[in-house]
Amino acid sequence: MGLYRGLFSEKREREYSDRELLNRYVRRIVPFKKSVTLISLFILISTVADIIIPLIVGFAVEELEKPNRDFSLAISAGVAYLLLSATIWIMFSLRRREIGNFMPYFLENLRMNIFDKLQAQDMSFFDKHLSGSLNSRVSNDALDFGNTTILLADTMGNFLVSILTFGILFWLNPTLALITLAGVPFLILLMFSLRKLARIVSRAYRKSIGNINNAMVESIEGIQVCKSYGQEVTVSERFNETNKDYFRTAYRLTAVTHIWRSILETITAIILVTIVYLGGQLIVQGTSTTAIILMFILYIQRFFRPIMILATFFPQLSSGMAAYERILDILDSEPNVKQNPELNAVNDLEGEIVFENVDFSYRNDGEWVFKGFNLKIAKGEKLAIVGHTGAGKSSLVNLLARFYEFQGGSIKIDGIDIRDMQMDSYRRNLGMVQQDVFLFSGTIEENIRYGRRDASEEDLWKAIRAVHADELIEYLHDGLETQVGERGGGLSTGQKQLVSFARALLTDPRILILDEATSSVDAYTEAIIQEALEVLLTSRTSIIVAHRLSTILNADRIIVMEKGQIIEEGTHESLLARGGKYGQLYKQYYEHQSLDWEPISV
Repeated sequence: MGLYRGLFSEKREREYSDRELLNRYVRRIVPFKKSVTLISLFILISTVADIIIPLIVGFAVEELEKPNRDFSLAISAGVAYLLLSATIWIMFSLRRREIGNFMPYFLENLRMNIFDKLQAQDMSFFDKHLSGSLNSRVSNDALDFGNTTILLADTMGNFLVSILTFGILFWLNPTLALITLAGVPFLILLMFSLRKLARIVSRAYRKSIGNINNAMVESIEGIQVCKSYGQEVTVSERFNETNKDYFRTAYRLTAVTHIWRSILETITAIILVTIVYLGGQLIVQGTSTTAIILMFILYIQRFFRPIMILATFFPQLSSGMAAYERILDILDSEPNVKQNPELNAVNDLEGEIVFENVDFSYRNDGEWVFKGFNLKIAKGEKLAIVGHTGAGKSSLVNLLARFYEFQGGSIKIDGIDIRDMQMDSYRRNLGMVQQDVFLFSGTIEENIRYGRRDASEEDLWKAIRAVHADELIEYLHDGLETQVGERGGGLSTGQKQLVSFARALLTDPRILILDEATSSVDAYTEAIIQEALEVLLTSRTSIIVAHRLSTILNADRIIVMEKGQIIEEGTHESLLARGGKYGQLYKQYYEHQSLDWEPISV
């Protein structure tokens, strides 16, 4: 298993046609139509001003060619030229200012849509997508797609310039205009030949950015493991390969963007030279004037300049739309765990739990974790679950917490199917403490209040003292205001566990799930936690997935699981007396943890 597992195996769930992408794009910018309209208006005004300038120059040249030239008209033309140039500059400034107002709101809206969609997903979604890739879509892809909006606005302005310019060219000299137009099909053909290639290369480029993010996130999160095994060099070498792949895809994208530019410039140069030669002949023949040919040449430059810009349009557009495809892959993802929005919220539950003929597979591929699984847990019962890795212990509590959707059967609380309960209110009745405690950056108080931010100071300290976390608070220099780093950095494993117990108790859950919650602590901390557990487990239904004997002994019932089935159940004493699978597990895992350890015969 490599460090960057699955790095290059990310697959999109759906493909989007150009038409669908365009329709979705238009719907997304509709709420910002005021800004888009203003930007378009500024582009139109600057375009018209830019089109008029060659006419002013031609008028001035024509006036200066006359024997009885009027210098005042030439000066007026110069003033008009300056005013039009100033207008273009002002419109450009106003356009950039409006873009500066538009883009932050556009990106804020887009990123919130992506973030809210991620929050709505169940755990099966995150099993398929690496965190670095998702981060890339929220940050890089959203920004690149936002830039596509500016690109399209500029392109529409350039397209308008080309159309208006050709109209003037045709008015000045239809013959030369048609000769100019003859080269355009070759240019268009070259540009469209880039379209498919640009889309392929852009997708690869977007994926390589996600790979870089994945590699960075995984390397940082696994830095302790990396250092403990002395694998810094290996990790650097693997990141170097990922970084080189990014370089290769970025190079291809750059090459595609600019590979045809020299060809396009050559074609336009040939057309321009041809027009200059033919125009010179017309001047010599007396069928045209210098002013007209000069205007024609100036307009030709304006005619081809947008087309040259369009040469880079498709690669840049493809890059933006490839980013949008990755965004839509998230926005169009529907969670497997769904709820009816019209369901009523549930109040305090009693806590009787019934699994009835439950079928469950993580991948819907027929590899069942549970098949016809049945289990009844009485109100207020303390149930311990033991079994080898892969027996289905964590899967059971994951289904109860609605992290995943089961494919068959039912799970009922107090006789009500959990799929018929409003999810938020249902989960408020659940408390969960896991082996790998996650604390958020912030203060210890903020982490304890996480599930119940409106708790009173009295309830807060009651929960803290109940789980004996007050000793930890008093030991810390800033007490409850002590800042913890990412994932609880700065606290020991035991301290993080105590904070998580206080967090769970403050919500006063009717059903408490401990998923191997004491497997990583030292003996002293475990003793403190055992006292905390006495408080936590009182007057509530408790499910304990245990690696420690101390968390099993006081259970009302123990079930032994194997391959998604319950093979034994009973109390600690009755199961030992039976001498079955539990006896083997006890001898293998738990016996040595007992203070009065005495070998038993199994």
